[in-house]
Amino acid sequence: MFDEPKIMFWPVGTGDSTSIVVKDGIVLQVDLRDLHSAGEASDDHAALVDELEENLPTVDGKPYLSAFALTHPDKDHIQGFEDLLDRVTIGEIWFTPRVFVENDQDLCPDAVVFKEEAERRVKKTINSNGETEAGDRVRIIGYDDLLKEEQYDGFPEERLTIPGNSVTEIDGSNYEGEFNAFIHAPFAEETDGDRNNTSLCMQIVLGDDPSKGGALLFGDIAYPRLRKIFDTTKEAQNEEYLAWKIFLAPHHCSKSAMYHKEGESEVLKQDILDDLAEYQVEGGVIIASSEKVPSKNSSGDNPPHAKAKNRYEEIADGGFLCTQEDGEEGAPLVFDASDGTFADQEIVEATSTNKLASAVDDARGSDTPPTEQVGYGGTYN
Repeated sequence: MFDEPKIMFWPVGTGDSTSIVVKDGIVLQVDLRDLHSAGEASDDHAALVDELEENLPTVDGKPYLSAFALTHPDKDHIQGFEDLLDRVTIGEIWFTPRVFVENDQDLCPDAVVFKEEAERRVKKTINSNGETEAGDRVRIIGYDDLLKEEQYDGFPEERLTIPGNSVTEIDGSNYEGEFNAFIHAPFAEETDGDRNNTSLCMQIVLGDDPSKGGALLFGDIAYPRLRKIFDTTKEAQNEEYLAWKIFLAPHHCSKSAMYHKEGESEVLKQDILDDLAEYQVEGGVIIASSEKVPSKNSSGDNPPHAKAKNRYEEIADGGFLCTQEDGEEGAPLVFDASDGTFADQEIVEATSTNKLASAVDDARGSDTPPTEQVGYGGTYN
């Protein structure tokens, strides 16, 4: 399972769990939601901690995960971490400063465990002058000013990555030419406020050429931060790091990625959809890490949102996929880095070919014309 370079998007309900296989046995896990650990899952949700324990390589008699990156400490991105930490050795942890901003009472139990583990590793790194071993390593995603704060006093600069830069090292080894994580966010001023807006955002490329497209993993950000990422990256002439073959729809296919409240109205921000279309590499696929997307939402519904799915289907050349709808039951959607396609390309092709017809059927539910336009062009609700 974790042998060849690939990116795996797991069906864990409305939550994120992405496994990035750099090469045989070298795995970066981005976020975790394991409902089985909490006794809350049905059979079509992946038991991800079980999968990792059973399929990761063994080091000193225990399954070994090279690295774990947390985009932000919401429950649907960290559920099951205590179980994972107990059953698997994690070589390195990546996190943003937001983890330390929270009070424990504001975090779910698994996020508290993550915070404690991150704090332990930071102290270990400081006390050892950066000479940490596997199981103690940590990388902070943030800004230089962090190192002036008391809890980071003495933390080595080389273990801090500033957004606008790339990471090619995982767990003490450099995989330049095989792996590149370009860090887009969080921005310097965003260490408090809504946790979603302080998400770790990255372009992940397996290979040596970001311009050929990678996976954009943007956590739970909404339109204003998405807009800022594109504007900042263009201004810095780093546009190759916006190229995507896979786009993980922010916040589990939330409409907040392209609809923005202006006064009393919710306005479609076509500019961000145009930018996403422009930086798509041919055959790009958009993925919703969520339960099945409904044909229509009521006001105030949580993601996934039908309006967002409709907009994404208009720009994704290779189709729109949902982790809980497409693929085999309980199995991940697998992006094969060797040829730029999903392992089960028939799923993508069927989705792309039938997306307009299915959208019409879902919107209607009868012979009555749909209340929200689907397909291409026009003005939308």
